[in-house]
Amino acid sequence: MPSFVIQEKCDGCKGGDKTACMYICPNDLMVLDPNAMKAYNQEPDQCWECFSCVKICPTQAIEVRGYADFVPLGSSIMPMLGTEDVMWTCKFR
Repeated sequence: MPSFVIQEKCDGCKGGDKTACMYICPNDLMVLDPNAMKAYNQEPDQCWECFSCVKICPTQAIEVRGYADFVPLGSSIMPMLGTEDVMWTCKFR
């Protein structure tokens, strides 16, 4: 499942030339819309689901839709970036 940017949360990393997700994406899929100053995944079907963009986003504006084997059961997974580490929140029903 590809990553997607929640436009309401994205601040374009405060107007820099490149966003954090653009730097970290190993497949160079994330781009910055110059008009809206918001990032987006230009080729969702090419996403490797590595969660790098999700982990690095300072506003937690990026999500990866869950896999079909656990989402129907009410489960979810969400990484949260801390100053020193990444904490994973796994919810099982």
